[in-house]
Amino acid sequence: MQNGRFLVLQLSPSFLPALIVLGVDPSSTSTGYGLVKSHQRKYHYLECGCIRAPTGMSFEDRLVFMHDQLGEIIASTSPQQAAIESTFFGKDANATARLGEARGVLVLAARKAGLPIAHYAPAEVKKAVVGRGQATKEQVQFMIKRLLGLKEVPRPLDASDALAIALCHLHQPDFNAHQVGRPRKPEIEALLQRVKRR
Repeated sequence: MQNGRFLVLQLSPSFLPALIVLGVDPSSTSTGYGLVKSHQRKYHYLECGCIRAPTGMSFEDRLVFMHDQLGEIIASTSPQQAAIESTFFGKDANATARLGEARGVLVLAARKAGLPIAHYAPAEVKKAVVGRGQATKEQVQFMIKRLLGLKEVPRPLDASDALAIALCHLHQPDFNAHQVGRPRKPEIEALLQRVKRR
Protein backbone atom coordinates (compact mmCIF):
# COMPACT_ATOMS: atom_id res chain seq x y z
CA MET A 1 0.00 0.00 0.00
CA GLN A 2 1.31 3.46 -0.83
CA ASN A 3 -0.37 6.78 0.14
CA GLY A 4 -3.50 4.88 1.15
CA ARG A 5 -3.76 3.11 -2.21
CA PHE A 6 -3.11 -0.48 -3.12
CA LEU A 7 -0.58 -1.10 -5.85
CA VAL A 8 -1.69 -3.60 -8.46
CA LEU A 9 1.04 -5.36 -10.39
CA GLN A 10 0.11 -5.98 -14.01
CA LEU A 11 2.43 -7.41 -16.59
CA SER A 12 1.87 -6.40 -20.18
CA PRO A 13 0.84 -9.32 -22.45
CA SER A 14 3.89 -8.55 -24.59
CA PHE A 15 6.11 -9.71 -21.70
CA LEU A 16 4.37 -13.08 -21.39
CA PRO A 17 6.23 -15.91 -23.15
CA ALA A 18 4.46 -18.14 -25.64
CA LEU A 19 3.13 -21.44 -24.34
CA ILE A 20 2.36 -24.53 -26.41
CA VAL A 21 -0.22 -26.98 -25.04
CA LEU A 22 -0.67 -30.50 -26.39
CA GLY A 23 -4.22 -31.83 -26.21
CA VAL A 24 -4.76 -35.59 -26.40
CA ASP A 25 -8.02 -37.43 -27.08
CA PRO A 26 -7.17 -41.03 -26.16
CA SER A 27 -8.51 -44.00 -28.11
CA SER A 28 -7.48 -47.61 -28.54
CA THR A 29 -7.82 -47.23 -32.33
CA SER A 30 -7.50 -43.55 -33.32
CA THR A 31 -5.94 -41.16 -30.81
CA GLY A 32 -6.37 -37.49 -31.63
CA TYR A 33 -3.74 -34.89 -30.84
CA GLY A 34 -3.76 -31.12 -31.23
CA LEU A 35 -1.32 -28.31 -30.48
CA VAL A 36 -2.37 -24.78 -29.58
CA LYS A 37 -0.03 -21.89 -28.83
CA SER A 38 -1.07 -19.18 -26.39
CA HIS A 39 0.76 -15.90 -26.90
CA GLN A 40 -0.16 -12.40 -25.75
CA ARG A 41 -3.58 -13.72 -24.70
CA LYS A 42 -4.34 -15.04 -28.17
CA TYR A 43 -4.63 -18.63 -29.34
CA HIS A 44 -2.90 -19.93 -32.45
CA TYR A 45 -3.45 -23.27 -34.19
CA LEU A 46 -0.25 -25.21 -34.77
CA GLU A 47 -1.05 -28.78 -35.72
CA CYS A 48 -3.51 -31.62 -35.27
CA GLY A 49 -3.93 -35.19 -36.41
CA CYS A 50 -4.53 -38.78 -35.37
CA ILE A 51 -2.34 -41.66 -34.30
CA ARG A 52 -3.56 -44.83 -35.98
CA ALA A 53 -1.73 -48.13 -35.77
CA PRO A 54 -1.31 -50.22 -38.95
CA THR A 55 -4.07 -52.73 -39.68
CA GLY A 56 -3.51 -56.19 -38.25
CA MET A 57 -1.35 -55.08 -35.34
CA SER A 58 -2.08 -56.76 -32.00
CA PHE A 59 -3.52 -54.65 -29.20
CA GLU A 60 -0.30 -54.86 -27.20
CA ASP A 61 1.73 -53.73 -30.21
CA ARG A 62 -0.76 -50.90 -30.82
CA LEU A 63 -0.07 -49.65 -27.30
CA VAL A 64 3.66 -49.56 -28.03
CA PHE A 65 2.98 -47.82 -31.35
CA MET A 66 0.81 -45.13 -29.73
CA HIS A 67 3.37 -44.52 -26.99
CA ASP A 68 6.23 -44.16 -29.47
CA GLN A 69 4.27 -42.00 -31.91
CA LEU A 70 3.16 -39.53 -29.24
CA GLY A 71 6.74 -39.37 -27.99
CA GLU A 72 7.92 -38.46 -31.48
CA ILE A 73 5.21 -35.79 -31.82
CA ILE A 74 6.27 -34.24 -28.51
CA ALA A 75 9.93 -34.31 -29.52
CA SER A 76 9.23 -32.57 -32.84
CA THR A 77 6.77 -29.91 -31.58
CA SER A 78 8.18 -29.12 -28.08
CA PRO A 79 4.98 -28.41 -26.10
CA GLN A 80 5.41 -27.18 -22.52
CA GLN A 81 2.25 -28.76 -21.09
CA ALA A 82 -0.21 -31.52 -21.94
CA ALA A 83 -3.93 -31.99 -21.35
CA ILE A 84 -5.67 -35.33 -21.79
CA GLU A 85 -9.31 -36.37 -21.66
CA SER A 86 -10.35 -38.62 -18.78
CA THR A 87 -11.63 -42.13 -19.45
CA PHE A 88 -15.33 -42.33 -20.26
CA PHE A 89 -16.96 -45.28 -18.51
CA GLY A 90 -19.39 -46.86 -20.99
CA LYS A 91 -21.52 -50.00 -20.89
CA ASP A 92 -18.85 -52.11 -22.60
CA ALA A 93 -16.43 -52.99 -19.81
CA ASN A 94 -13.89 -54.48 -22.21
CA ALA A 95 -13.81 -51.34 -24.38
CA THR A 96 -13.47 -49.17 -21.28
CA ALA A 97 -10.56 -51.28 -20.05
CA ARG A 98 -8.80 -51.02 -23.41
CA LEU A 99 -9.32 -47.26 -23.48
CA GLY A 100 -7.82 -47.03 -20.00
CA GLU A 101 -4.75 -48.97 -21.11
CA ALA A 102 -4.35 -46.75 -24.18
CA ARG A 103 -4.70 -43.65 -22.04
CA GLY A 104 -2.07 -44.99 -19.67
CA VAL A 105 0.63 -45.36 -22.33
CA LEU A 106 -0.17 -41.88 -23.67
CA VAL A 107 0.19 -40.37 -20.19
CA LEU A 108 3.45 -42.29 -19.82
CA ALA A 109 4.80 -40.85 -23.08
CA ALA A 110 3.98 -37.30 -21.98
CA ARG A 111 5.49 -37.75 -18.52
CA LYS A 112 8.65 -39.36 -19.92
CA ALA A 113 9.03 -36.18 -21.96
CA GLY A 114 8.79 -34.15 -18.74
CA LEU A 115 5.41 -32.55 -19.46
CA PRO A 116 3.01 -31.62 -16.65
CA ILE A 117 -0.38 -33.17 -17.44
CA ALA A 118 -3.92 -31.93 -16.72
CA HIS A 119 -6.94 -34.24 -16.93
CA TYR A 120 -10.42 -33.17 -18.07
CA ALA A 121 -13.75 -34.97 -18.30
CA PRO A 122 -15.51 -34.93 -21.72
CA ALA A 123 -18.36 -32.75 -20.44
CA GLU A 124 -15.85 -30.30 -18.94
CA VAL A 125 -14.12 -29.91 -22.30
CA LYS A 126 -17.41 -29.32 -24.13
CA LYS A 127 -18.56 -26.75 -21.59
CA ALA A 128 -15.27 -24.85 -21.80
CA VAL A 129 -15.36 -24.64 -25.59
CA VAL A 130 -19.07 -24.57 -26.48
CA GLY A 131 -20.65 -23.50 -23.19
CA ARG A 132 -22.69 -26.69 -22.89
CA GLY A 133 -21.55 -29.99 -21.43
CA GLN A 134 -23.85 -31.98 -23.71
CA ALA A 135 -22.68 -30.40 -26.99
CA THR A 136 -22.17 -32.67 -30.00
CA LYS A 137 -18.77 -33.37 -31.53
CA GLU A 138 -19.83 -31.35 -34.58
CA GLN A 139 -20.67 -28.34 -32.41
CA VAL A 140 -17.26 -28.61 -30.74
CA GLN A 141 -15.66 -28.83 -34.19
CA PHE A 142 -17.44 -25.65 -35.33
CA MET A 143 -16.39 -23.71 -32.21
CA ILE A 144 -12.77 -24.79 -32.62
CA LYS A 145 -12.86 -23.36 -36.14
CA ARG A 146 -14.10 -20.02 -34.80
CA LEU A 147 -11.87 -19.82 -31.73
CA LEU A 148 -8.71 -20.57 -33.69
CA GLY A 149 -9.67 -18.56 -36.78
CA LEU A 150 -9.45 -21.52 -39.15
CA LYS A 151 -10.81 -21.46 -42.69
CA GLU A 152 -12.22 -24.97 -42.33
CA VAL A 153 -13.27 -27.16 -39.42
CA PRO A 154 -10.38 -29.34 -38.24
CA ARG A 155 -10.70 -32.99 -39.23
CA PRO A 156 -11.11 -35.74 -38.26
CA LEU A 157 -13.29 -35.44 -35.17
CA ASP A 158 -10.68 -37.05 -32.94
CA ALA A 159 -8.21 -34.32 -33.91
CA SER A 160 -10.70 -31.49 -33.32
CA ASP A 161 -11.55 -33.02 -29.93
CA ALA A 162 -7.85 -32.91 -29.04
CA LEU A 163 -7.69 -29.21 -29.95
CA ALA A 164 -10.74 -28.67 -27.73
CA ILE A 165 -8.94 -30.36 -24.84
CA ALA A 166 -5.95 -28.04 -25.29
CA LEU A 167 -8.25 -24.99 -25.33
CA CYS A 168 -10.12 -26.27 -22.28
CA HIS A 169 -6.81 -26.31 -20.44
CA LEU A 170 -6.06 -22.73 -21.48
CA HIS A 171 -9.59 -21.59 -20.56
CA GLN A 172 -9.38 -22.60 -16.90
CA PRO A 173 -10.15 -19.54 -14.72
CA ASP A 174 -7.38 -20.32 -12.22
CA PHE A 175 -4.85 -21.21 -14.91
CA ASN A 176 -2.01 -18.76 -15.46
CA ALA A 177 -0.65 -20.30 -18.64
CA HIS A 178 2.69 -18.58 -18.32
CA GLN A 179 3.52 -19.44 -14.72
CA VAL A 180 2.29 -23.03 -14.19
CA GLY A 181 5.14 -25.49 -13.97
CA ARG A 182 7.91 -22.94 -14.23
CA PRO A 183 9.60 -20.76 -11.56
CA ARG A 184 9.23 -17.03 -11.65
CA LYS A 185 12.15 -15.04 -12.93
CA PRO A 186 14.20 -13.52 -10.06
CA GLU A 187 13.40 -9.94 -11.06
CA ILE A 188 9.65 -10.65 -11.11
CA GLU A 189 9.82 -12.45 -7.75
CA ALA A 190 11.70 -9.51 -6.21
CA LEU A 191 9.15 -7.02 -7.53
CA LEU A 192 6.27 -9.07 -6.11
CA GLN A 193 7.94 -9.19 -2.71
CA ARG A 194 8.40 -5.38 -2.69
CA VAL A 195 4.71 -4.88 -3.47
CA LYS A 196 3.68 -7.26 -0.67
CA ARG A 197 5.77 -5.35 1.90
CA ARG A 198 4.12 -2.00 1.13
